[in-house]
Amino acid sequence: MNQERVIYTIGHSTHPIADFHALILKYKIDTLIDVRSTPASSYSPQFNKDSLEASLSRIHIRYMHFGVEFGARQTDESLLDAKGIVDFELVQKTYNFQSGLERIDIGESKGYRIALMCAEADPLECHRFSMVSPPIEEIGIHVIHILKDGDSVTHTELEKQLLKKYEKKLPVPSLFEPDITEKDKLRFAYKLHNKDIGWRLENFDNHFIQYD
Repeated sequence: MNQERVIYTIGHSTHPIADFHALILKYKIDTLIDVRSTPASSYSPQFNKDSLEASLSRIHIRYMHFGVEFGARQTDESLLDAKGIVDFELVQKTYNFQSGLERIDIGESKGYRIALMCAEADPLECHRFSMVSPPIEEIGIHVIHILKDGDSVTHTELEKQLLKKYEKKLPVPSLFEPDITEKDKLRFAYKLHNKDIGWRLENFDNHFIQYD
């Protein structure tokens, strides 16, 4: 029987580094992939790239930075919506994102225990849930989100929370659209969530000059 394919996510929050180490060791993680666009923290310097990489090395955990592939702060204007917010679906289609996804797929298939790390404690409020994880699930790898208290929640369970959060704004079958499916509702919920948490390019409106 084939073993279930799994990848984890985690938010570093303000954990003391020893507590963070304990969390990832609890789940037998051996490879940490940093999905922050900028691998630094002004409020938790223990998670600055050099410090984090060194501390992980001491407990024999590999560190990799996938800011280009999976970072939330995409500045390419072709990946922004009309308000300057990063469009997660557009990012997911890019060469960089797909390259990162392929590396994740290969790494997991070789037996590495991978965790994707960002800063936000709550995965539901982080792009690691709504931008990075769905395509991983689509290639047959289950995503489990490690919570701040050490418990965990499956991606499917978080999607149920997402649907609950936006249930009053989701489309429902009607005379004109009778074929609204649960998949349609979920995609719409992801889009709403993208608008709420997506990074917005600063001074986006000033990037465009209007001509008469």
